[in-house]
Amino acid sequence: MKYLKICVLTILILLFGYIIYDRPTTEEGDSCKVLKTVNNIEKHHFSIKDHKKIDFNKFKLIDSLTYHKLNGHEKVVGECNYYYGKFFISKNRFGLICFNKSRECDNDVYYFSLHIIDNCTNKKEFIYLTTEDHHGLLYQLSSSFSKDFSQLSTTLKQTSEWINDESKTDTLFTEIYKINLKSTNLDTLSVTKTFKIIKR
Repeated sequence: MKYLKICVLTILILLFGYIIYDRPTTEEGDSCKVLKTVNNIEKHHFSIKDHKKIDFNKFKLIDSLTYHKLNGHEKVVGECNYYYGKFFISKNRFGLICFNKSRECDNDVYYFSLHIIDNCTNKKEFIYLTTEDHHGLLYQLSSSFSKDFSQLSTTLKQTSEWINDESKTDTLFTEIYKINLKSTNLDTLSVTKTFKIIKR
């Protein structure tokens, strides 16, 4: 009888532990509720100039659970991520824009990212909207949305890598990608690539 009580008690403890541990529906529901409370925005253009205009006190930090749900991995040490705003693409799809700060060597790196959310489920990996890197070369990304937020256009400008300081000229490469945000797989509508010689 004593062993039976111990077995029953052990089973109850294990069952209680499983109920507490295995709560994906509740946690996913909470993340979904949080995403829906993010403010709607009308901003259509994002550039590196916007990085300096951010007041971190006005934006809510993304918790670890939602971050993992959006990105599929844990946060890197020193990384901070904020809800910036959202816009609706269709009835069951919206775009979530986040502002992010991470560390690269001894420098802070800032960028806007776009997550496409279908029925509170992340559609694909996030899309960079802005980024900047001046470590030996120019690397700038800016983005614009169409008036109805159905299309995204990203523009990447970069120079040749590690040009000799004695060189008087450089090559500026420009790549423009247009993406259909309403399509099932976020199809690329067009890619335009150009280059020009610039003076240093």
